This record gives sequence, structure tokens and C-alpha cells, in this order.
Amino acid sequence: MPSHQTVEVLPDGALRSRAGMVYRRTSVRVKRKNGRELVGAGADVVTDVYPDGLTWFDGSDAVSTWNEIEPRLVTGAPPPATDLQWVGRVWESESGAVLLYFVGDH
Repeated sequence: MPSHQTVEVLPDGALRSRAGMVYRRTSVRVKRKNGRELVGAGADVVTDVYPDGLTWFDGSDAVSTWNEIEPRLVTGAPPPATDLQWVGRVWESESGAVLLYFVGDH
């Protein structure tokens, strides 16, 4: 089975993994330190960027995707986009599983 997948968005805006786990947005922004820690601990990564739309990455693909996002991560107020930049939020399941959700702007 591929380690990336399209994303199932539930009517309330929550996301469901292929394993059936439901994640909801938290107020926590992704910064470099917590992003490295969470991906290192096995967090999945979801990206939303035109024209790809929503894509879910897990395992080594989540790590590779994070490594591409980290240098372009905006942690304060986003400047006008002149190249691809990312803003991220931590999402969490009821059981405490974590994913990182990134919106790309270019």
C-alpha cells in the first residue's frame, strides 16, 4: 500500500486516516522544533497546496515531506508569497495521535 493517500474530510472538517482514526485541528502552530519532534515520533503529515489538493503522508514519506517543508515553514505572520511557503497546525485524535497539517501558498 502506498505511504501517501488522498484525504477523507468529514462533514465537520475533521480528517479520517485510512486506519479510521479521526483527527481534529488544535490551536497549536507547527514550528521547527515541535515539527521535528513530532515527525521524529511518527506523526503523519497532511499537505494542502494547489494544484495537488490534500495529500496524506505517513512513515518515511512523512519524514521526507517534513524535510521539504521545514526550510519554507512560516512561523510568524506570513509575508506575501513569492515562492512556496508553508503554515502548519497540529491536529490530534481523541486517543492522542498527532498529525501535522500544512497549507502551502505560492
